[in-house]
Formats: sequence, structure tokens, C-alpha cells
Amino acid sequence: MNCPFCDKNVIKNNKIFETETEYVIYNIRTANKGQCLVVPKRHVTNVRDLTDKEAESLFRTVRLVSLKLQKCLKPDGFNYGFNEGKYSGQMVEHFHFHIMPRFSGDKLPEFHLFHRDPKSKRNLPKKEFKLAVEEFRKLF
Repeated sequence: MNCPFCDKNVIKNNKIFETETEYVIYNIRTANKGQCLVVPKRHVTNVRDLTDKEAESLFRTVRLVSLKLQKCLKPDGFNYGFNEGKYSGQMVEHFHFHIMPRFSGDKLPEFHLFHRDPKSKRNLPKKEFKLAVEEFRKLF
């Protein structure tokens, strides 16, 4: 397997912190100062493959890292997230969670996870919305 997040040299050179279940590495293709990745030690390709323990630990680590970055860098905001699958933009087939500090005037494009125009006031029509809610409630 040729996975950079499983490569011991990549981890050794980029790791800034680790827990029992994940590494925190500095993003080699950073868009902003402080951008880190939280990477499970176990090779998994998507969020559904994480165990409950791994998922809980990962989110605790995301919180810890963002607290440290907030204290040190004092950003104006953060983008958090992950891409899953080729069509969403996942470039490394090893699940990883991005933490990106954002600064006023950082010249990066505004990022909206779901790519909806934030100025749009259009909501689903009530009937369509109600049907969608009913449909997805059945999944649970």
C-alpha cells in the first residue's frame, strides 16, 4: 500500500502530536498557517470505518488542537472538515480531518461546506421538505 499517512517517514517528519489512536500532522500543502490534519493511526478510508473509540478520540483531538491553535495564532475563525471519496475531493485514501485557522483578509475563498450560496433565501417548499424529513426519519 502506498499511503502517505501510513508512511513512517511522513509521520516522523510531519507529526506534531499523537494520541493512542491518531496523529496530528502539519499539512504539507497548507493553505493557512496552522492548518493541521488529524489522521487515524489505523488505515481507514472513510468515517464509517472508525470504531466508536476512534471517532470519540478523534473529535476530542480536533477540539484540543483547535484550542491550542486559537490560543497561539488567534485566528478569526476555523474551517473544519473532511472529504470522502474521489468526487468530494479526497486526495489521500486514508480518512483525515482538516483543521484550518482562518484570518480576516487571508485571501482564501469563502468556504461553505455544502456550497450553497449563503445569500440565497430559497428553502425547500414546505410539502417537499416534509416528505424529505419523513423519508429520512425511516432510516433511523
